[in-house]
Amino acid sequence: MTEIDINNALDYRNLGDDFKGMENDDIMQALDAKRGDMITVLQNISHDFNKATAVRNHNAFSGKEIVFLNPDNPMDADNPEGAKRWNKKGAVGAQHYEHIKHARIRDYQQLFDEWHRQGYTIFAVDNTPGYELHNVFEVQFPKKSVFLFGEEQIGLANELIEAADQMIYIPQTGSVRSLNVSVAHGIVSALYTAQYPVEA
Repeated sequence: MTEIDINNALDYRNLGDDFKGMENDDIMQALDAKRGDMITVLQNISHDFNKATAVRNHNAFSGKEIVFLNPDNPMDADNPEGAKRWNKKGAVGAQHYEHIKHARIRDYQQLFDEWHRQGYTIFAVDNTPGYELHNVFEVQFPKKSVFLFGEEQIGLANELIEAADQMIYIPQTGSVRSLNVSVAHGIVSALYTAQYPVEA
């Protein structure tokens, strides 16, 4: 048996062959050496499946950081991370290898200001009427891009849309108004990575 065969037989984690048998910290270090500049922001995502899938997407496309903008924690109103508890099972371990930050939704402007200082362009991903919409398939993203995704039922908060630099949307031809947020995240992440491929 080869070393890869042995590692696959002993390591049941959902990992590519190159990462089998490695400690979590070593996997993160290996990923850090090749990550792109994409940042994902998820506002008030209420379904754990969507949180977990977005983390898994972020790992698949080598994003730099994923930020949960959480509601305030009613049990600890002064907690700067807000209500951050979520069921991570659907992430199939990807949460161990990603840089995940938690912040309260009300603190978004501080984050936006810092990303702007770093040269990032912030994209609101939504199809809310009344705003200037840009077809995601026609946009050339800057390498330093932040993508904002909103809560499943009502989308992004208006103040986040207005604080972003541009709104992009995924054109659809069916009868439903919107895609599942984790599906939309996967599409946008894949399109960004097609413009800025990350070495495998």
